[in-house]
Amino acid sequence: MSQLTPQSLPLVRVRGELQEVDMSDITVDPYLLLKRHAKLQLSPWMDREATLGCLGHRILGQPTDLRAHVQRIFLLIQLGDGAALYSALLDLMIALGTHGQALKQRMLTLAKPLLAPATLGFLQRHLDAGFVADDPDLGRVKGSLLRATDTQGHPLVRRLDDNAAPNVSVLEQVDSLLEYGQLEQAVDLLEGALLLDPDQEEAAETLLGLYRSMQAEARWQGMCEQLQLNFGRIPKPWLNQA
Repeated sequence: MSQLTPQSLPLVRVRGELQEVDMSDITVDPYLLLKRHAKLQLSPWMDREATLGCLGHRILGQPTDLRAHVQRIFLLIQLGDGAALYSALLDLMIALGTHGQALKQRMLTLAKPLLAPATLGFLQRHLDAGFVADDPDLGRVKGSLLRATDTQGHPLVRRLDDNAAPNVSVLEQVDSLLEYGQLEQAVDLLEGALLLDPDQEEAAETLLGLYRSMQAEARWQGMCEQLQLNFGRIPKPWLNQA
């Protein structure tokens, strides 16, 4: 092969002097980079916002595009955006449902440094069951692409259960747990409820009382930080305690 292209003769000859082009001066449509991008870790010089938007369109168009889900999660980890990362993890768990436990666990492990302990515990408890898109409790989660997404009035994922059990409120479940001394489980349940809807004042008051009885100030502080990240506020009963 070397005989066909002697070193002294360039394969293509260009008139004039070559000028170096700075990579920061090049604007590339993220779609062109993502369409056949083989790696899960995306290039750091890509336009982050445009890339997240492009990945979002891919996930909405094909919710089971696991490569797009993982690329989105990895990019948000790079950005250190814990609130958006929480929503991206929810979307992955909606897409996988009861499947893909190994992938879900891997993503939770990588995301751990950016998640509050309460959030990590909440997602960990749903690792096996995942989430369903038409769960009304997910409607308040900001940034999720797949939750409560309707197509011509039909939910993206519909739960089919002809023998649905009667609804039991979170506080009724907590009362049952406390009756049998299951304090930690009651706290977990209340934290999960507030991570979906921080405006449940009675649940917030009950959880604050349990934090006090457990002397778990650090856990309460972590919960406050995560709620601020996710919703920009903490429950009203906690305002005088912060």
